[in-house]
Amino acid sequence: MGIVFRQSVKTTIVTFTGALLGAFVVYLSTHFIPKQQLGFTRNLTNQALVLGQVFAFGLHGTLAIYIHKYDDDARKRKTLIGLCLVVPLFLLALFSVVYFLCNNWLLHHFQAQDIPFLKRYFFWLPLFSLFFIYQIIVEQFLISQFKVALSTFLREIVLRVLNIFLIILFGFNYINFDTLVAGTVLIYFVPVFFLFFFSIKQKSFGIAIDIKAFSRKEYRDILHFTWYHALLGISVNLLGYLDQLMLAPLDKRGLSSLAVYNVAVYIISVLLIPYKSMMTTTYPVLTRAFKENDKVRINDVFVRSCLNILIVTVIVAVLIICNLHNATAIIKNGYDDITPIVLILLIGRMIDISTGMNDLLLSISNYYKANFYFSIGLVIFILFFNRLLIPHYGIYGAAWSTSIALSVYNIVKYIFVWKKLGLQPFSINTIYVVFAGIIAFIAGNLLSYMRNSYVDVLLRSLIIIIIYALVLLWLKPSTDLQEYIASVKKHKKLY
Repeated sequence: MGIVFRQSVKTTIVTFTGALLGAFVVYLSTHFIPKQQLGFTRNLTNQALVLGQVFAFGLHGTLAIYIHKYDDDARKRKTLIGLCLVVPLFLLALFSVVYFLCNNWLLHHFQAQDIPFLKRYFFWLPLFSLFFIYQIIVEQFLISQFKVALSTFLREIVLRVLNIFLIILFGFNYINFDTLVAGTVLIYFVPVFFLFFFSIKQKSFGIAIDIKAFSRKEYRDILHFTWYHALLGISVNLLGYLDQLMLAPLDKRGLSSLAVYNVAVYIISVLLIPYKSMMTTTYPVLTRAFKENDKVRINDVFVRSCLNILIVTVIVAVLIICNLHNATAIIKNGYDDITPIVLILLIGRMIDISTGMNDLLLSISNYYKANFYFSIGLVIFILFFNRLLIPHYGIYGAAWSTSIALSVYNIVKYIFVWKKLGLQPFSINTIYVVFAGIIAFIAGNLLSYMRNSYVDVLLRSLIIIIIYALVLLWLKPSTDLQEYIASVKKHKKLY
């Protein structure tokens, strides 16, 4: 568990640094880019990200699992990597043909005022998707080699610094919107290049297309595993972006509404940082434990990881809620709706995170098919409610659809994992963490609002963090946290 916690701390620090840069991106975007144009860039990015997941076709999951099976067989390992890189390229090429042939039909589904934007930059989507495909796959290879912080640094730091540079150039009229769109796409070549560069330096990396490397039975096993994980990956990623993808076509305000909604989604994404960091570092450890059928280690890693995730998530949630008034004051420019949207989305996300890493567990267990069926059901649920609520309630309809669906989905998965695998994340320590969060929340709201929002954020957040930390030190809910604090005192470094 030590390596998981240390890697998680390192990854979380990098990711939170990226989140601060991301907040700066949001600030600059809302001040320099008009709502419709901002909504368009977010829509293009969301579409490319989803298509990247679709045409990665679950092969990043296959690579993460099967590469450990071929540690001692270079021929099979290199062919596996080669297939994982070539197959998505072929699938994207087929899609691109259909995409360009059906462009008028696709554009017809958007609001009339947005179609000129979409038509002008229609050709960028396939290339953008290609960058996401290889970022997803090669990043997963590095994660399988326990190079987590490196890939996180490229994604969370490098990309956002480049994005900030582009927005500043646009804001001060050094580049036009055409160049901003082109730059938004092409900067993704940078992390892809470095991901490949660092992968090549790994002894286990190599590319080959040796069709005879695997037997028919092995191909069937790989295809069977990949197929279900592809469908699962597609459905899970649709869950994260379906509300945003449907908002622009269904809301009368079109892309402009997406600009407002996306700010709220970004604020909520900060809540997911500890979850993603811990899940990323836990994945290879749990995979090995399942491979070795080490039930004691599976339970230990799962329970402790879920608790550590909750500890960080609770304080982040409290910081978000107590500083929403500062967020709207700083952003201004007609973004007042983000406060209720964030609170609505927060309900679903807290239930999602608090019920544990059930997606991860199911994906590497013999019940991965069940995870797929759960996800498909949720996608249908969200599609139905978004189609019903967005035309009438706009961004509020999208937020409630997503939050309700996430709540139902995760409660069902929680019950399933508990019954089938005998694993559940809750204990008396969970109550201690929630109690610490409540005390910190009360402390954060006792401070009077200050005129300067930046000073208010700093002081209010500092008080909340100190109170939360003191209560946790008193209650001692996590042995990992205690060991980490002792290590910091001893070695005088964070990781």
